Amino acid sequence: MLTQDNYSYCKFSIAVDQPKRNDTETVETDTFNCLAFNDNAKSVSFLYSKGGQIRFVGSLRNAPDKTAVIIVEELHFQNKFAVQADVDAEQLF
Repeated sequence: MLTQDNYSYCKFSIAVDQPKRNDTETVETDTFNCLAFNDNAKSVSFLYSKGGQIRFVGSLRNAPDKTAVIIVEELHFQNKFAVQADVDAEQLF
């Protein structure tokens, strides 16, 4: 997707498992919204799909709707054929 200023962007979510507690069988999962721009956005939308792993460096920001969003600053490719994320490029912050 493109912004009004012709920047490429991609919104996606990641799920992070919390550490498993000794007294429970289930693992809790936290979901975080992420936003990538330009080359990072193109890489995320081209190389990633739902269900796998992604590694990146980012910063936590407040979105206009008062929710938290992680801005992707660097992507780290371990095995580009095995990484996936849940991409939704329909929304812009």
